[in-house]
Amino acid sequence: MPLFEDKPSRIFRDARWLQPLSLPPSGKPLCRDNDLRYMASFLSELFRTGQARNLFIFGKPGTGKTVCVQYLIGEVEKHAREKGLPILTVYVNAGRTRTPYYTMLEIVKGLGLNAPNVGWQMFRLKQAFERLLMDKSVVIAIDEVDALLAKEREPLIYYLNRQPKTTLILISNKIEDATQFPERALSTLQPKIISLNPYTKEETKEIMRDRVRHAFQPNVLPENLLDKVAKVTSEFGDIRLGFSILLSAGYSAERAGRTEITDEDIKSATKSEETTEILRTIGEMRKRLEKRRKTGREMPPKEWGLAVAQENADKTKILRYFLRLQPSRSRNVPNANPRKFAKMECATS
Repeated sequence: MPLFEDKPSRIFRDARWLQPLSLPPSGKPLCRDNDLRYMASFLSELFRTGQARNLFIFGKPGTGKTVCVQYLIGEVEKHAREKGLPILTVYVNAGRTRTPYYTMLEIVKGLGLNAPNVGWQMFRLKQAFERLLMDKSVVIAIDEVDALLAKEREPLIYYLNRQPKTTLILISNKIEDATQFPERALSTLQPKIISLNPYTKEETKEIMRDRVRHAFQPNVLPENLLDKVAKVTSEFGDIRLGFSILLSAGYSAERAGRTEITDEDIKSATKSEETTEILRTIGEMRKRLEKRRKTGREMPPKEWGLAVAQENADKTKILRYFLRLQPSRSRNVPNANPRKFAKMECATS
């Protein structure tokens, strides 16, 4: 029997629509019309003067920041083309490029300039970028901008902001990152700070239904199970969790040779994906604790509880998992005392 069978799936129509980083099937983010219009209102000056106000967009993971910004800059370029205006846009993810050099390289290449992956120094990349600005305007969207906010890396943002006809859209998970710029950068950057709130249960269900329609064959997912996935997803506040649950449940049904996803498929997938999400959140919290330990700033139990509540709506499960990890006893990390955690939970309710 061959390892791979070349036959149509009875579950999936196109599973790619359930990948965590997949764009909306229509290209336009659902349930974000008001947010998109609000962002666009600050960029309208582009079409009059060639430069607009910088934006700083933040929100929890899975709230649609990236897809909103990618759609927004796509609309900017489309409108500029229709009007015959020399406006270019580029999106880069600083979490992947990591260094100022490779971030600048991605910007230059994204704008259509022919630059090699190695061999050019930073000053040459800047020269190529500045030549482009002689007759064009540029909108640069930088995702995971916190990767560039370390003290030694900030000059790249400072440099870009000082260039004429350059508008920056900075994306981050945390509002705190907006305060990490040194004063010399903040005085000229002056971004409009825009928050994207987590999707409501109704919005989550609408997005899930759209993905189900494109990803699954007809009648594969019963409506009551869609409700269940939407509820879990909205509790965690990360739309990507719902995609992962649906994808895992679909594979489970396919392996079993069924033509419909069952409640057991959803339960099994939810348990697995919830565990992954909880551990991710705990990992993030541990990083914060370690950072505070190094800087000497204490994090009392109540503050820990509030931070957990901000990271994830279902703090009870997170606290339960954290107890199992048995964190070290210190003044900076709450000890593994169930009573103390119970008090923390009450403080955050």
